[in-house]
Amino acid sequence: MIEIYSYLIDNIFQFLGVVLSIVYVVFSIKQNILCWAALFAASLCNIFAYNQINLPLQVSMQFFFIGTAFYGWYQWKNTKNNLPLKVSKWTIRQHLFWLLFGFIFTLILSLFLKKLNISSYPFLDSLMFTFNLIPMYMTGKKIIESWLYFIAIDIISGIFYLNTGEYFFSFLFFCYIGFATYGFLTWKKDLT
Repeated sequence: MIEIYSYLIDNIFQFLGVVLSIVYVVFSIKQNILCWAALFAASLCNIFAYNQINLPLQVSMQFFFIGTAFYGWYQWKNTKNNLPLKVSKWTIRQHLFWLLFGFIFTLILSLFLKKLNISSYPFLDSLMFTFNLIPMYMTGKKIIESWLYFIAIDIISGIFYLNTGEYFFSFLFFCYIGFATYGFLTWKKDLT
């Protein structure tokens, strides 16, 4: 019991970040604008958590998520004719562009991190960074396929964190797989 308590204390920011991240995704599925406030708070906690485990791009990503929280709030609040932003789809061409961009950007970032020797896992840090940014941007625009992108990166992230002993983050990303599946099915009902 003392070991669990000690683990929780040592990883308090990771624990709080996980709880707030779950609040974010649940509110996001429900298309509740408060999801963006939860993302903001989760990202603040996760800055410290990712810094503890030496994943600099994950730290940087949290700053992006803070910006995304403001962007998402604005997008969902300020719509044409005061109508709520509708769920929509991307074309195949848009997906191909973003996937190609994502893979190229991942390789460039990975080489950069490797050269500077500032990440314990340069390729995976780069991959998780890039392929979390793309669907987060899509979520701000209510693009339904964002959930499918999240499922793919959540599988990779969950396994990565399990293998590195970051159990709170591993738990979060395995939960995200279920949430993302549910989010996709829920948003599909609202697809225009």
